[in-house]
Amino acid sequence: MRYQDIIVEKKGAVAWLTLNKPRVLNAIGWQTFEEILAALDDFEKDPAIMVVVIKGAEGNFCAGVDLKEHAKRVATGDLSLKATFSNLADRTYNGLENFPKVTIAMVQGVCMAGGIEIAEVCDFIFADEKCRIGDGHMRSGIIPNAGASIRMPRNIGMRKAKELLYTGDLISGQEAERIGLINKAVPADKLEQVVEEFIAKLADKPPLALQAMKMLVNRGLGCTIEAGLMLERNTVNYLQSTEDFKESMAAFTEKRKPNYTGR
Repeated sequence: MRYQDIIVEKKGAVAWLTLNKPRVLNAIGWQTFEEILAALDDFEKDPAIMVVVIKGAEGNFCAGVDLKEHAKRVATGDLSLKATFSNLADRTYNGLENFPKVTIAMVQGVCMAGGIEIAEVCDFIFADEKCRIGDGHMRSGIIPNAGASIRMPRNIGMRKAKELLYTGDLISGQEAERIGLINKAVPADKLEQVVEEFIAKLADKPPLALQAMKMLVNRGLGCTIEAGLMLERNTVNYLQSTEDFKESMAAFTEKRKPNYTGR
């Protein structure tokens, strides 16, 4: 697919996906969602890719849905178009949340509405300490449509989530780290370096085990303890049948660094 709304770069084990509509603060529309889905499909099929980093062009992450573009699409009043857009958005957000490889949101500038919903479905969020981040829907008198009201309370607790959701306030990266909305806030000129240093911690891990860990954590949130333990045990049994597990045991015995192949 030839991309217009995003830029894709592959560097070793890392795919960098840049939202690239800076004139509208990288707001996302129909084409953006379609391109993100196509890129994720490509990344999943590429065995060399272990980590996907999502960022925004020219100093902002994402201000949400491109409302002007969306309004033109649905101006006819055709309800089927609204349903199609919602389905496309759901496929994108759910696809990111359940994407089998590690995902990282690298946030600068404005991150709100559909933008924070993208960040929240990533595994990790690293941000510029001076960014402006939050749900923000109430600033326009609307409510979330891609999961912020569901995911934010789970991520930071009910009280603080209600404060951000009800008011629409945007907070700094520093405050976002303090309340647990993001993993880490750093000066803007250090952000990419910190992300790369974190990626380096994952680079020598077995890919199948990372994928399994992500699946266990995500699915475990909706499980009973008993069901979660059974899922964990079954996953361990599966991993112990893989070549990577055998390589891990051999490397430990031989006191050398393991060479994982993702098989």
